Amino acid sequence: MSESTARSAALVLAVLAVACGKPVDPSGKEDATFTKASMAGAPAPTGEDRPLSADLAVEPVSMLVSFNRLKTADKLQEALNKKPGQFSHIDLDKDATPDLLTVADRATKDGHAFEIRVRPATGEFVVATMLFDPEWSYLGHYDGVMGGAASTTARPLPAAPQPGAPPVAPPVVATPPAVVPSAAPTQVAAPVAPAPGAPAIAEAPAPAPGVGAVQAVPAGSAQPVTPTKP
Repeated sequence: MSESTARSAALVLAVLAVACGKPVDPSGKEDATFTKASMAGAPAPTGEDRPLSADLAVEPVSMLVSFNRLKTADKLQEALNKKPGQFSHIDLDKDATPDLLTVADRATKDGHAFEIRVRPATGEFVVATMLFDPEWSYLGHYDGVMGGAASTTARPLPAAPQPGAPPVAPPVVATPPAVVPSAAPTQVAAPVAPAPGAPAIAEAPAPAPGVGAVQAVPAGSAQPVTPTKP
């Protein structure tokens, strides 16, 4: 970007900082989650709860859109990833390399919006949503989804899938078949054959039908022995 272009961009941002108000929430109040365009140069937040947008050069990215005419998501995404680390220092997967940036169009009734995302090896997350007026002048940004929660380094917001994009199926984990222990076979004792030459053992005769037990009589008693009827 040339010096004259940068000077013009700074002037435009300074004017917007004074002239443009914040978007309003459903209650009609200014939306506190929106950060309007500014050249104040406030120090970036630190710590694990800082927004992801603190590690993104938001104002320089807005200049790419407004002055370099990168007004489509594909063109802006290509420019942001030409030199990794030039516009972003976000490294969510901690591999010492700035994560890849992606850009998605977002519908807005008052102009244009780009959702800047980051794509580490662990997934895709929202960084910021940048708003532009109908003439592509930069208005400001949200630290996450438009009109929603902020996306921080400790709790990055997962990016919603692009309209028309095929859903990502979860990995299929093969489940090993359950092992059912088989019941131990019932062992039947084999009949023991008599030794050669041994006398055969006669089986006890079954009691005759209709014969009951004999009632015991004390010794020396004169009472006759009578069988007990079954």
